[in-house]
Amino acid sequence: MLRGLLIFAAGVYSGVYASQNYNIPRVDEPQKLLEKLQEFAESYKKKP
Repeated sequence: MLRGLLIFAAGVYSGVYASQNYNIPRVDEPQKLLEKLQEFAESYKKKP
């Protein structure tokens, strides 16, 4: 459990560092991501 906590803390720290020091775009809202995923899946769906 301690190992997982340390890995999580390192990930959070590196994410905060990257967001403060580099121009990283924000992630879309979950609803928009779901819509994009559905459009992507529809484009690869087999036509009957």
